[in-house]
Amino acid sequence: MSNLKCLDILLVEDEDDLRQETAAFLGLYCNRVLQADNGRTALAAFETGRPPDLVISDIRMPHMDGLELAARLKECSPDTPILFCTAFTETAYLLRAIELGVAAFVRKPVDADELLAVIARTAEPVLQRRQISGLSADLAASLGLHLGTAPAQRALAEQAARVARTSFSILLEGETGTGKSRLAGIIHSLSPRCERQFVTVQLGAIPEQLAESELFGHVKGAFTGAERTRTGLVETAQGGTLFLDDIESCPLNVQAKLLRVVEEKRFTPVGSTVEKNVDVRVVAASNRNLEQEVATGRFREDLYYRLADVTLSLPPLREAPDTILPLALRFLREACEELGRPLPVLDEAAQCLLGRMQWPGNIRQLKSVIRRAALNAGTIIGIAEIAGAGESPPVNATPANGNTPTAPPPFPCGIDALEKWSLEQALRFCGGKRMKTATMLGMNYYTFRRRLEKHGICTGEE
Repeated sequence: MSNLKCLDILLVEDEDDLRQETAAFLGLYCNRVLQADNGRTALAAFETGRPPDLVISDIRMPHMDGLELAARLKECSPDTPILFCTAFTETAYLLRAIELGVAAFVRKPVDADELLAVIARTAEPVLQRRQISGLSADLAASLGLHLGTAPAQRALAEQAARVARTSFSILLEGETGTGKSRLAGIIHSLSPRCERQFVTVQLGAIPEQLAESELFGHVKGAFTGAERTRTGLVETAQGGTLFLDDIESCPLNVQAKLLRVVEEKRFTPVGSTVEKNVDVRVVAASNRNLEQEVATGRFREDLYYRLADVTLSLPPLREAPDTILPLALRFLREACEELGRPLPVLDEAAQCLLGRMQWPGNIRQLKSVIRRAALNAGTIIGIAEIAGAGESPPVNATPANGNTPTAPPPFPCGIDALEKWSLEQALRFCGGKRMKTATMLGMNYYTFRRRLEKHGICTGEE
């Protein structure tokens, strides 16, 4: 009965001695036993503090009997199971209790073993819901470490956590570089299949004429050059997860065979007449809108619906600016661990610049920029290191004075040249206004002026 240890039970009984004796007995097996001498008192337990997980009630009681209590609980707490412990067995009352959804009956005088067995059986749905809820919260927290903690990323993590331990097929949609492959790997690692293979198929990189053989394998002599039997990637993923990246690139003739894998868990190798069974969980990814691909006839509608039991859409980095800095700091820490160097400080000006970038390559591009900055930086990563990593100009970076931004100085060059170029770009962006530029860069105005003087930059503004 160890599974009862986390249960809070409400015992409703008007006979004081019997109630206290039963409560003392149940207290040996359950987390907490609350007591009430009638239905009215019992309802108060649902209005203050944490409500009980299960209610054990007599039927005949003063003020409010068990039937009325059951009716009221059905309205205010429909997921709380109720069992009646009673010597009252009139058929009409018992039928009414069944109509109200009472989960079980235990006859008085109570047999202790029978009572515990009925409680365990009645509480099973409650315990399962609690286990699933706790598991989902743990998975969501784990996913949050990888996806970020901004509202959109939290919602995505929670949704991914809900499906990670199921057998549902999952479709990941998002622009190139938004982290679809990484999320697929995380989902696999949190699934019951985590001990088995995670097989990635880059469909966009496989020539069309070889796609069928790569996926499903072939037998010796199936075609010219097939000198031996070969196992396909679908069979290699047996028991694990098959990740179909760039699914929109899959040829139409191969899509029909993939549908059979997803739907029936069966396939036939090229050149063979013998079917094979396969147990795989399919996760697919696309940087296009597959519904539109279906509408244009480039993708099978039936396969789309089988792949998209659950669709997770990963937003581009420019639409999740709150995610940029946490991801940048994580990538910086990982890069420094790999380089075996102390963690440099990412100064405010660099943070501001990161937040204003366009990031057409999304998370993949951000990671690349941070890794290069970590490689070249000293104890501080400033705007020169970020700009020197070859990043694109800020969002809406149309200079106020209409001048076109200049290219950074060619490598090799010194840090002073990069800093001078960065300051000139920032000034050009702000139309030569020093105060505005200093504010944008997160710098003290007088420190900013000293930097301008150091590099001989004159704006004409006083």
